[in-house]
Order: sequence, then structure tokens, then C-alpha cells
Amino acid sequence: MGNRTFGRSVLDLTDRDADASRRIRTAAVLLFAQRGYAATSIRDLAKAINMTNAGIYHHVSSKEGLLADLMRVAQQGLIDATEHMLRDVEGPADRLALLISSLTAVHALSPMTTRVMDGELRSLTPGSAAHDEIIALRDAYEDYWKDTLARGVETGAFRVADQKLTRLALMSMCTGTSEWYRPDGDSSLEQVCAEFVTIGLAAVRAPAQATTALDLSLLPDFPWEPPDAPNDPRPDEARR
Repeated sequence: MGNRTFGRSVLDLTDRDADASRRIRTAAVLLFAQRGYAATSIRDLAKAINMTNAGIYHHVSSKEGLLADLMRVAQQGLIDATEHMLRDVEGPADRLALLISSLTAVHALSPMTTRVMDGELRSLTPGSAAHDEIIALRDAYEDYWKDTLARGVETGAFRVADQKLTRLALMSMCTGTSEWYRPDGDSSLEQVCAEFVTIGLAAVRAPAQATTALDLSLLPDFPWEPPDAPNDPRPDEARR
């Protein structure tokens, strides 16, 4: 894997001289991921960054608008990075390996942002332009997985009984790292990605083979991701 800095610069959310837009988005991602969007108010955001409610509204149109913007940038960043990584990769096994390792790494490196991206679609107003846009972006990303699995089955590289269930299972495995992965844990990110690729190729009954390594520098970077935020927002006694 290519080099990628795991740590992010420490951002003092209460520092009035720091970039206000980044402070707002960092606080929003942290609170939305830990409390949930519905349980977080503009007043909560303002308190977290030592700003007035009016100050918040100077930078964002609304709380829902802020959520939609965070989800839009995160989804588009994932799509753009995936398109770039897969551009010159033809083999279904290599493509699937990159999809698995990149989705795993993005969720491990940006757990709060991806938790909001994956879990708060329900909070956007159904039928709104933002809701429809985020669904379209989500579907556009999932098309890479659908096309890769379909190509593998058509060429005989994969043997899959149910492509949809296989896709959902593999994607859930990857996105789950936002809940439990820690840089100081027992396994490095490279080890986790490699093991998940092995599991994924076995799931589609593809022979074990050397696959294209993931360049972490190609992954989307979300500057508002809270630095050193705990991956598991639950109390210690609730963790397993």
C-alpha cells in the first residue's frame, strides 16, 4: 500500500481564529456520528465550537443542508477515487480486490464521516432534491460492485449463487471497520485489507492470486474528520 498519514492535525473546535467552515463540519460529523443527526441541534453545534447560532447559519443554510453537504462530498469523493483506481484494471478479481480494500480503508481512516454517510440517509427529507441526489450517488458507487461481480460471473472468474446477497455481505464487511478498527490495534490496516480481500475472493470462489495493491494516497481525504476520535462512541461497558 502507498503511504498515507493516519493522524490528522489537531483542530481546536473552540478556536475562533481557526477556519470556521472546517470547525462546523468537524463538530457536525462528530456529533452526528456519536449522538445521531436527530439528537443534535444547531445549538449543540454552536456550543461545541464556541459560536452563536447566527454564526452557524452564516456558514450553512440549515442543519439538513449541512448533513446533505457532508454526505454529498463523501459519496462523490468515494466515487471519484474508485473510478481512478479501477480505470486501468481489467480482471474481475483485481477489481474486486481494489473495491474491498479501498472501501475498507476509507471506513477505517474516516470512521466518523463514513458512519454519517452510511447511516443518516434516513434523516434527509424523503423526496427532496438532496435525498434523491444522495441516493443517486450511493447507487452510482454500488454500480462498480454490481458490474464487477456480474463481469466475474459472466467470464467464469466468479461462481456466485446470488450476486446481490454477495455484494451486500462483502460491502457490510468492509464498512464495518468504521465501528471497530483502530490504528493501534492488533492488526495494521494493510493486514485487515489483505485478509478481507482473501475472504472476498473466497466468497466468490475465485482462486487465490496476487492482486493489485491499494495506494492509500488515492483515497478521498475528508479534512473535517475528527482527529483521534474514538471509533466506538458507546460507553466502555457496552463494548464487546
